[in-house]
Amino acid sequence: KRLKQSLSAETLSVLKWWIDASHAVHKDCKSHTGMGMTFGKGMPLTASKKQKLNGKSSTESELIAVDDVLPQVLWTHYFLEAQGYKIKKNVVFQDNKSAILLEMNGIGSSSK
Repeated sequence: KRLKQSLSAETLSVLKWWIDASHAVHKDCKSHTGMGMTFGKGMPLTASKKQKLNGKSSTESELIAVDDVLPQVLWTHYFLEAQGYKIKKNVVFQDNKSAILLEMNGIGSSSK
């Protein structure tokens, strides 16, 4: 039996990105980044790759993941605008509260 991939767009004005990292999962203690982007149902853009830097913590690995994926986030935004679509939101979702606070507030969120 063949499985079918189903993609649909609720709107092309809202880009939703999920970015995650698995800390120190490789033999050399490097982490792994995974990401996916959707307009609604299904993810037409996904990626998974080993990080080039060693993170000291899961929070640092999450920050490295966002830094690695951010060029794709911005490029996709600008590409769709160049095609005539008005982008209202370009949202990044993460599951690490410490990383989210650092990304939103900068060093002021750090206890170090």
